[in-house]
Amino acid sequence: MSYRTASLQQRLRPICAVIAGIGALLSVLAAFVALGAASLGGLFYTFDYRTGGWAGAVSVLMALITVGGAIVVRRSPALGASLLYIGGCGGFLACGGIWLIPGVITLVAANLALWAIRDPFGDAPAGSGA
Repeated sequence: MSYRTASLQQRLRPICAVIAGIGALLSVLAAFVALGAASLGGLFYTFDYRTGGWAGAVSVLMALITVGGAIVVRRSPALGASLLYIGGCGGFLACGGIWLIPGVITLVAANLALWAIRDPFGDAPAGSGA
């Protein structure tokens, strides 16, 4: 009997999806704060920040991109990592300090997603789907 053990890439995908989900949830909350729709106390007010107007609109867009990255990161780590990088960095550039905690968590998930990409030059035979 041979048991197939999961590779490092396969084991990283669920971990990456959980961390990306936490980052996406926090980014949606930060987008509500940036819009001025909610006040969550001292959790998001770490440094100087911008709210309302274009900053709020761009932060909502970046939160949606982050949520999309968190959804697809298990299926396609490359696409998920790209979306998480765009959402994490773009949200911080849009609204500043409010996005610091969600941005760091999102970027950690994006880096883990890069490690979860299967090596195209691995030793598996062609067509094996390994």
